[in-house]
Amino acid sequence: MIKSLMRGLQEKDMQAVVNTYELKNYYYPSLFPITSQKSLTWKALEVQTGLRVAGDVISFNSSIPKKDREAIARIDGDIPKIGLSREKTEDFLNEYNNLRALANSDEDLRRLVEMWAEDTEFCWAGVANRLEWIALRQISLGKVKFTNQNNAAVVTQFDVDYQIPASQKMGVTDSWNASGAKVTQAFKAAIKAGKDANSSLKFAWMNMDTFSKMVEQEEIIKKSASFANNALGISQTPDLSTVNSMLSRQAWLNGLQIILVDQDITLELANGKRNTGNPFEDDVVLFTESKVLGKTFHAPLADESIEGSVALKTKRSHTLIKKYAIERPTVTEVTEGMANAFPAWMGAGRSVLMQTNNSTWNK
Repeated sequence: MIKSLMRGLQEKDMQAVVNTYELKNYYYPSLFPITSQKSLTWKALEVQTGLRVAGDVISFNSSIPKKDREAIARIDGDIPKIGLSREKTEDFLNEYNNLRALANSDEDLRRLVEMWAEDTEFCWAGVANRLEWIALRQISLGKVKFTNQNNAAVVTQFDVDYQIPASQKMGVTDSWNASGAKVTQAFKAAIKAGKDANSSLKFAWMNMDTFSKMVEQEEIIKKSASFANNALGISQTPDLSTVNSMLSRQAWLNGLQIILVDQDITLELANGKRNTGNPFEDDVVLFTESKVLGKTFHAPLADESIEGSVALKTKRSHTLIKKYAIERPTVTEVTEGMANAFPAWMGAGRSVLMQTNNSTWNK
């Protein structure tokens, strides 16, 4: 059994290890705060809040006009199971046991614990990586679709299209892939599209590649430069803080601020091929009114209800880690990470998507 691999190991010890793992390097826990629920269905309700509807001036002895209740749109779907596993083979276990027999210091024991917990951390991160991929993919495209090019299995029942209106998915007059783009005019158009949808857009999200193209535009360089640099004809590519400072001075941009999405996620497909990249789509800017976009809904796992299991199991937040041994045909230690979870975008209909390399949205 697995407990023979490290004498005295108990679930509470694995819990202590798992409790050291953090999600601070991920965007989704802040974009989509983690929320537990009992059912395996999520619902995103969109209410047109913040509308400053005025009362009418009416004559005495007249009835008071009735106003419409804010429209509620609902998008829902099933919460998928996310999981992965990793194995330690007989060769590794023999090496581990030899090292354990030779261990004679606290440092040796620490290294043994790290060896044992390596797969635990891998599986914990694997669940978080997929949730991150889903979150960033959908907010940069308005939808998420699972195919054999981005998932080891095709599971179309979990595809989601947030049905963002066509008027809130736009292109630009001049592509950012070439020179001469009027970036601030494009931002102004996006803010107007948001206003038409009763949304006050405050944040522009983009990945590093898109930002790099933006700051190479002459307009951004000149507007972000100091008076002295402009007077001396000094051309310098601005950084994020400089660009945001410039944007904050443009009253007609509603205090818009850029947030960079700098993330790399590796997907391993069924054939073993690995692809690494930023899930946030290139040449896209997402405009939102808030830094919180929805909730990561998670539900109980079937594994939690099994009585008398010999496997070691521990759960933290939405992720369950399980370790068990297989004795035939060869001795193998298996570690699994799993979660019933999905980051649901609850403000999609109040956001605007802009494609920066085309005159219209065609993604």
